[in-house]
Formats: sequence, C-alpha cells, structure tokens
Amino acid sequence: MRNRLRGALQIAAVLLFAVLLWRFFPYAASFVEGAALNLRRFWWVILLLILGGWAVWVLSKRNPL
Repeated sequence: MRNRLRGALQIAAVLLFAVLLWRFFPYAASFVEGAALNLRRFWWVILLLILGGWAVWVLSKRNPL
C-alpha cells in the first residue's frame, strides 16, 4: 500500500512539474507542440536523443576500454 501511494505521489509531482513548465515557458511548449505535429521534420532530434541515451548507458558501465 505504501509503495502504491509513493508511486502515485511521484507521478503527480512529475505531472505538476510538467504543467508548471508548460505554463511558465510557453515558447518551449509551442516548440514541443510543433515538433510533435511535424515529426517528419524532426526525426533527427529523436535519433540524437536515442544516440545520447545509448552513449550514456554504454559509458556508465565502467568498461576498461
């Protein structure tokens, strides 16, 4: 029960934070909306995000290479 409450509070906090950012930075919000509507033009942004996530994951493994 406590874990469910904690998870619900974390989700609520993230949603509240997103709404506050959306409210205080309308220019960024309009950019995100435009990017979502025109994914054909922003495919490279998605590719860069995936590549960055992969690089962080690989470099965080402390490989001796």
